[in-house]
Amino acid sequence: MKTVTYESIKADQAWITVTQLLQGRNQLLADGITFLEKHPVDHSLAGRLVVIQYHLRATVRRLIDETATTSSKAQAPQQIKRQWMMVHQLNFLLRQIDDELGKMELNSPAFCSWVKRKQNRFSYKEPAGLHLN
Repeated sequence: MKTVTYESIKADQAWITVTQLLQGRNQLLADGITFLEKHPVDHSLAGRLVVIQYHLRATVRRLIDETATTSSKAQAPQQIKRQWMMVHQLNFLLRQIDDELGKMELNSPAFCSWVKRKQNRFSYKEPAGLHLN
């Protein structure tokens, strides 16, 4: 029987939150690519979004591969520490994506208004209650 600790519950909750945010950002990127492809002036921005989306997916795959190769017999504190490290890495990736989107909004007023409409409809920003250890 597996022992559950307060630290493991906090790590699991942070993991769930960051993966939901990643899924939302990935969807925003996919929708943004579709939107920008309809505007001939903004095709270079669509290409930039494709690169960002590729980077997001490649980073997640790399982290999953690293986790799969680690020993499954690791002690619980080591597993929790590893999970927190991945949560921090993914949160950093989210911030990088947000920074890139912010830069792109400056280059295209149409994309800026589209992102604002999307953000009003769905929350793509991290929740106020998300505090990493």
